[in-house]
Order: sequence, then structure tokens, then C-alpha cells
Amino acid sequence: MQRRRRAMSSDQASDVKTSGHRNERDFAYLIGGELNRVSPVDKTDVIDAQGRAHSVKAGNWCQVFLYGRERLVTNTAFQELGQVGNLMVACLDSYPATYEDYIADKDAAKVSLQPNMRRLCAELTLPGIFPAFLEKALFDIGDADYLSIFPGPARANRAAKVFHIFDKSDVVAALAADIKVQNSKQRGRGQMDDQKVTFRSNHHQRNVGELEDRHDSPLHYRQMKFRLNVSDTYRILSESIAPREQIAAQLATYGRAVERFRLPGTLRR
Repeated sequence: MQRRRRAMSSDQASDVKTSGHRNERDFAYLIGGELNRVSPVDKTDVIDAQGRAHSVKAGNWCQVFLYGRERLVTNTAFQELGQVGNLMVACLDSYPATYEDYIADKDAAKVSLQPNMRRLCAELTLPGIFPAFLEKALFDIGDADYLSIFPGPARANRAAKVFHIFDKSDVVAALAADIKVQNSKQRGRGQMDDQKVTFRSNHHQRNVGELEDRHDSPLHYRQMKFRLNVSDTYRILSESIAPREQIAAQLATYGRAVERFRLPGTLRR
């Protein structure tokens, strides 16, 4: 039986954020790049020597996005992606206006959520919608060029890290080909079906990501969260994208990135 996840404490959330920044710094050092200090809210974490942008992921699970209602309503890319934007808003609107009202009757909110979460799942399975959703969520359309992954402990020392660099077009194609989009099912007492959209790897036969509302505190209430398992995502990509080139002891490129990505100066073999 799958264990229920507990919400992170503020200290745990801060530690995750700190580890993320450390991995971004380590990756920037290894490729001779620099941290993105212009817009910390976009998908670009590191800029390489060619001026191309990397979204850097490491650790266990990564939060791809966490958007409130207003962000979803005003986000042009989501609003142009079929009914995905509107249906995510509808999922959030399934909950009462205040966290206190939700706590008073959780089951009512769960029942209200079910039809909207089913419609969101159905929309994501329409032709072309899921790949476009992945491109928007992971790369903000044209904001980032690469997904660069360290599939190990986020707190590892820099010397122990090997980063794997994937071109965004390869990432979207590989994930869209492997993942089945479906609704969650009840796994234990007190749970209900259709409370989230899950992303199941056909090859690995397990869920590697999920799209759900966050409602665990007054601070994080009626927010839509998309997260992916970093190591599972790495395995899907590394097993399906070729060729692979080890360009340095701690850096590997795959697919289109083999030809497109370059290290500065003598760091390139």
C-alpha cells in the first residue's frame, strides 16, 4: 500500500530550496556557465557559455510548477493550450474559498473536485495537448533550452555529481511517448478516486509524476502543483535518447545536445 505523503515543514521546504540552489551552482561551475540572476521565477537556472539556458533538476522529486488561481487565469500559454488552463482553475474552484471551510468538510471538497479532475485528465490526453503541456511546464515554451539532471542526492558533494544534459525537444518527445496520463485511484481508507492526474511510465510501470491541487495549509491552499520524480525521469530519458557522449568526467550529453551543447575552451574534449 502506498504511504500518504506528509506536507513539508517550512524548514524542510527551505532545505529543499537551498539544495536546489547548490546544485545549480555546482552545474554552472562544471560547465563554465553562470547562474540566472535576472529572472528567478522563470525556468532558466543556468546560462552556459553559448548563451543557452538550462533548467537544472536533482534529488528525489522536483516541483516543476506551483501556480495559484490568478497565475493560471492570466498565463497566456496555458490559456492557449486547449482547455487545460481553464480546467486547472476549475479544479481549484472545486474547493471552498477558505482553508477553514475546507477543513470543516474535506469530503465535500473531494467529491466536488472529481468531475473537474476527470475533465482535466481527458483534456491532457487529446492529440498534441500533453506534449505542449510538457513544453510549457518544463521549459516555459522558449525560456529554457536544456533539461540538465543530476539523478542523485541533492545534498551530494560537487565531486560526486554527474549531470546529464538533454535537449528540450528530445525531452518532450521521450516523455510524451512513454507516459500514460490517467486519474489517481483510491489506495487507502479515507481516500477517493480522481483527486489528481498521474503520469505513469509505460516502460517502468509506475507513476513518475502528478498534477494536483495543493491544500495542506492556509499558506498553500488552492494552488496547482506539477511534480516529477527526478531519477525516474532521468531513466526514461537516458534509455530512450541516443546517442550519448561523456564530454567530461561529470558531464554527459544526449541526442541533439551532443551536437548543440559545447563547453568553453579546453574543457571540451
